[in-house]
Amino acid sequence: MKRNTAKYLWKPIPQSKPFPCDRFKHACSICRGFVYLYGGRCNSSLSDFWRYSIASNKWEQLDCSKDGPEELEEHSMVAYQGILYIFGGMVDSAFTQAKIPLWMYDIDSLRWTECRHTAVEIESIAPANRKGHSAVVYNSIMYIYGGYFDIKGISQEFWALHFDTGKWSKVSPLSCDAGPGPRHGHSAVVYGTGMYLFGGLRGLSEQRDLWKWDFTSCKWSTIRTRCCHLIA
Repeated sequence: MKRNTAKYLWKPIPQSKPFPCDRFKHACSICRGFVYLYGGRCNSSLSDFWRYSIASNKWEQLDCSKDGPEELEEHSMVAYQGILYIFGGMVDSAFTQAKIPLWMYDIDSLRWTECRHTAVEIESIAPANRKGHSAVVYNSIMYIYGGYFDIKGISQEFWALHFDTGKWSKVSPLSCDAGPGPRHGHSAVVYGTGMYLFGGLRGLSEQRDLWKWDFTSCKWSTIRTRCCHLIA
């Protein structure tokens, strides 16, 4: 039987200073020809903000001293209509549980805005701080799935942020039994009318399952895959 093979080549990009330090647990997003990078961890948690110009191959450090996020790890970042949305990733404490960990950065005005609500509002209408979740954008809505709380453990919460109104809502699948279940450290992307979610951790157990959330039918389905062998 003939194997499915494909050939792909990685190419390192030479960079001149300044550029971000080594890190992990950071978040990136692309918007208008720039790659934006925020936070993560090196020897400690980071709160620096960078953008990389694909056209000129140059990094630039951006200011986040006023109204910007604090040190964040395992947060998410998405872009929509010239606005970057950063969610989660704060060090877990009584303080972080009493606020919505959402910041917006306007690329045109270079300004940060922090989403502010009371603790009572957070418990009822918005997701609490978490790490290791996924975030995607479909139409005019950001969807976040899963993640973990330092105290409560892993989550299977599924939330939607409506950009037009600024309101959060919980996503309720038509079938309560189906779905990826609690997990963190997974990845998710949007293609067509579906969100494809892969892998992650349940506790210390690595997952390799692939799921699809259909935005039209509001249903989860599991996807069986076959191997494709890559050659150098």
